[in-house]
Amino acid sequence: MIISRLKDDVYLSTVNLAGTHDSATAFVDMEKVCRCQKLTIAEQLQVGVRLFDIRLYRKGGEFYLCHAIADCYEEEEKANKLSFGTLLSLFSTFLEENPRETLVLSIKLDRGIQNKAFFSAFYNKYIAGNEEKWYLKNENPTLAECRGRLVLMRRCKRKISFLERENCGIDFSFWKDQASKRRCRPLALRRTVSYKAMIQDRYTLPYKTKWEGCAKPFLDSCRTSEKDFAVHFISTANREKGADIQKGADIINGEFMKYPLRKGTGWIFVDFADEKIISKIMNSNTEEIL
Repeated sequence: MIISRLKDDVYLSTVNLAGTHDSATAFVDMEKVCRCQKLTIAEQLQVGVRLFDIRLYRKGGEFYLCHAIADCYEEEEKANKLSFGTLLSLFSTFLEENPRETLVLSIKLDRGIQNKAFFSAFYNKYIAGNEEKWYLKNENPTLAECRGRLVLMRRCKRKISFLERENCGIDFSFWKDQASKRRCRPLALRRTVSYKAMIQDRYTLPYKTKWEGCAKPFLDSCRTSEKDFAVHFISTANREKGADIQKGADIINGEFMKYPLRKGTGWIFVDFADEKIISKIMNSNTEEIL
C-alpha cells in the first residue's frame, strides 16, 4: 500500500491519488448512462483506490448513494439500496486495519433541493461525536495529520452559521460546472482560503478532444505543492453514436495507460477503474517512499 510507505511530511495535495468517478455505481439503475464502475467500493479499496466520489440523496433520516436520478445498490440483484452508513462502516474497518492509510471522500448532494440543510444533517448523523475519525480542517494536511482518518472533501454547502467554515472539511463547495462541449480549459476553485485548486472536469467532450485537447494538456502542465491542488477527471459522459460510458472510458483509459505520469500531478478520477490503472497512479508516487 503506497500511502502507508510515504513520508509523514508529504502534503496530501502532492500525492497522486487514484480516484473513481461516481464511485458507487457498480450496481445502479439505468446502467447504460449511469454506470461508471465495475468494481464495488470494497474491491476498489483492495486495488488501491484512495479517493472516492460519493454522490448522495437524503430520504427521511437516511442518506443513499445515487448517480443523479439513478439509485445505487449493494448487490447485483438490486434488492437493497446502498446507504452511506454501509460505506462508512466499510471505510472505518479498512482504516482500523490499515492505520497508516487515508481515504479522501468527496461528498456531494446529487439529488434533491435540500442543499442548505443537507450538510448539517449529514454532519450530525455521521460525524458529530466521531470527529476524531475525520480530518475536518479546511487546510491541506500532511500525511501525518490524516493517517487513519477520512478526509472530508466537501462539495456540498454548509448551512449558514453551522459550525465554523474551518471545521467543515476541505471546502470544494464552489465548484463551477464544466459542461461545455467545446471548452477544454480547467477552472480554478473559487473562495479557497489557504490553498489554490485547479479542476479539470470537462465531462461532455468527445473522446478525442477530451484526451488530446483537455486531459493530457492539464496533466502535462500540473505542478502541485503545499498550497496547490490539482483535480483531474479523465473521463467523459459523452456517448458518441449512442455508445455506453464504458466505450469512452476504454478509449481514454487506454491513452492514459500509455502516458508517462509524473509524481506531484494531483488527484485523478477515472471511470471503470481496474487494478492496472490504479496501480499506475499510485506507483507514480514511489520517489517519495522511505
